[in-house]
Amino acid sequence: MSFTHRRRIVALALGALITSCSGDSSVGPSSGKPTDLNQVLAEMSLPALSGVAVSLAPTAGTSFGAPTSSSCTYSSATQSFVCPTTTASGITITQSYILLDAAGVPQSVWNATTIAAVRMKMTAKGTLTSPGTTLTIDETLDQTLSGLLTGTHVMNGTSVVKGSGTVASGGVTQPLSYTLTMTMENLALPNAVSAANAYPTSGRMVMDMSGSGGGSVSYATHMEMTFNGTSKVAVVMTTNGITTRCTMDLANPTTAICS
Repeated sequence: MSFTHRRRIVALALGALITSCSGDSSVGPSSGKPTDLNQVLAEMSLPALSGVAVSLAPTAGTSFGAPTSSSCTYSSATQSFVCPTTTASGITITQSYILLDAAGVPQSVWNATTIAAVRMKMTAKGTLTSPGTTLTIDETLDQTLSGLLTGTHVMNGTSVVKGSGTVASGGVTQPLSYTLTMTMENLALPNAVSAANAYPTSGRMVMDMSGSGGGSVSYATHMEMTFNGTSKVAVVMTTNGITTRCTMDLANPTTAICS
């Protein structure tokens, strides 16, 4: 399988993964210590990264907005806030979140002076369709945004998405099946939002995917993206024992310099 085809498959799965929990709001908080819970929930949606995924894989489709605090109801049984189920573009989304104090104890009320972290859980299930492409998606996500009391917001979490169906590429429709695990490792989010500062300042995203595409061709891919606060991201991808090192510009993700 060519590098271009491998990259297309990885991008398609990544797009389905990230866009399912993305929104249109800004990435970073206006200050280090947020005063509004909705600001935190929007920050957790990582729209800058979802925009990259959509650019790489437009057939993966639709951005789903972050929940609003007023729409979610506290459940004493789970010590979490349960948000309304939503459906868009054939995908049904469930979301909930837990407010944690500095000791990691769940809280029933938002308080900007005591809430140190927010843990969000999400599922996305359904079928994405576009001309020549049909993908059935089954995803779970569990992520935590910490550092709300210290000013440096850090994201950690894991998402697992399974997809199967057909994808159109180069005028040919081919079967596609994959399982993708993505881990966010200490992604430090920017404290101010601008066109030039909308990317994690440090941390990594690690992805492992296996499956088949292009008929009977199977693959196993491990990819690491290391962030530095700019749009230039170091990417190391190993597929079936072959390693490729690239620098991807998130401002223009369709191109990459690789060796």
